[in-house]
Amino acid sequence: MNLWNIIEDKVSYHAVYDKSIIEALKFAKNNNFAGIQLAVESPHLSFEHLSHEKRVEIKNFCKNNGLYVNLHAPDDISLFNTNPQLQNGIFEYFKDLLKFAYDVSSKLVTIHIGSMTTFPTDSLPEQKYPVEDLNFYKNSLKENLERLISLLDGQIILCIENYRIDSLILDVLQPFISKKKCWLCYDIVKSFNNKRGKNIKVNKFFHDNRKSIKQVHLHDINENGRGHRVIGSGLIDFNKKLLNIKNAPVIDYCIEVRPRDKALESFKNLKQILSSSGNSKIK
Repeated sequence: MNLWNIIEDKVSYHAVYDKSIIEALKFAKNNNFAGIQLAVESPHLSFEHLSHEKRVEIKNFCKNNGLYVNLHAPDDISLFNTNPQLQNGIFEYFKDLLKFAYDVSSKLVTIHIGSMTTFPTDSLPEQKYPVEDLNFYKNSLKENLERLISLLDGQIILCIENYRIDSLILDVLQPFISKKKCWLCYDIVKSFNNKRGKNIKVNKFFHDNRKSIKQVHLHDINENGRGHRVIGSGLIDFNKKLLNIKNAPVIDYCIEVRPRDKALESFKNLKQILSSSGNSKIK
């Protein structure tokens, strides 16, 4: 058995440049993808426009064709937010998002933690935020993550992606991961270390917690540092990266290459790469 045999029935693509969710699912079905990761922040694909009948149609199409819809929450939501009114707005959105996930039988919702507000100084060393803010941010992150987890119904897996993660986030996140209250999404390019010392702490965290990885984001990166390139066109050694997490309980490998014809090209390239004779055999 090679790596492709392990992942082939769990490969989805990032649906963004599709006219509708049903159209995206039909493309997935016709091209042997297992499902889609829906870009809900794209207005024409956002769930608030969907009637009950449309949601039932999506759910039934998935059920009848052995497909799934996973969701990726918008990038601009920050769990560092400290303002009660803004927090309430964020969680009203999350309630609606999770209701949609339930309606279409989604099993996985991926989020970015977000970031603290920075105020770079003209000094050496440069400061990015007042030290007095750190405890406020840390406490808000913990409380907001607990609040979000409390909204889950047992059907949905919440994944935290390795996007703009630092030591403060890792310290807060570890207890939640250890208690299996939430899980991890491993973006291979965001873990890529092309500069000495870059990402070491985050990569170690994900390696140490690899048994908590439920989703993997797949795309390539070129010499100019641009990610979301066609798989096989850049610098990533996919055999090595996926071999390192072969025992992780991953339920979705999402190709985050857009538009969908490039995702399909990536799908074919990935199959060739992982099925190649040089690939390490997996027992």
